[in-house]
Amino acid sequence: MRTLYLGLRPKPGTVHYPVIRTEKCGCIQPALRLWHAFTHIIFTSQTTVEYWPGPWDKQVIAIGEATRNALPTLPLPPIVAPFATQEGVMQLVANLPGYFFLPHSKRARPNLTEFMKKKGIPYFALAIYDTHFQCLQPIPPLEDFDEIVFTSPSTVEGFIRIFGMLPKDKKLRAIGPLTQQALEVNREILYNER
Repeated sequence: MRTLYLGLRPKPGTVHYPVIRTEKCGCIQPALRLWHAFTHIIFTSQTTVEYWPGPWDKQVIAIGEATRNALPTLPLPPIVAPFATQEGVMQLVANLPGYFFLPHSKRARPNLTEFMKKKGIPYFALAIYDTHFQCLQPIPPLEDFDEIVFTSPSTVEGFIRIFGMLPKDKKLRAIGPLTQQALEVNREILYNER
């Protein structure tokens, strides 16, 4: 089976065609000015880990195992959310006292920050990178593949921007429940399926 992989970090044995790219944005100085007050850093993606230059001397919370595995060696072992979603992080921080620093993507869902605000959990959120769509050349012919792997809702959107539709004759594999939801919503819109 030939697999087309659309995310940033290709898996062995797949053809890598990233439909998104990321780039650093903004300045981390606002976080560094408050650094003494933070008790925890929340990482909601591997990409956030890559863009955060440190320091690392706070208790780290990772959204899931892949994010935990992307972390450098830390003074304290990281806490991993029970589910690799923002909702899993919400469940975790609801019972942790502290002041949380949340570096994130500009395109991050607001669910976690809205939850923390509603619950009165002290936090400081800062966008440190942005996601952009890209259409690399040459575009791979879809007929060469049996399976397409989507790693985020952004890869679903990027794929549709390039190819115009989701193919019905391919196995479409989503990494994570939010990516699966994005696939299902777009299938419904494109094919009027229920």
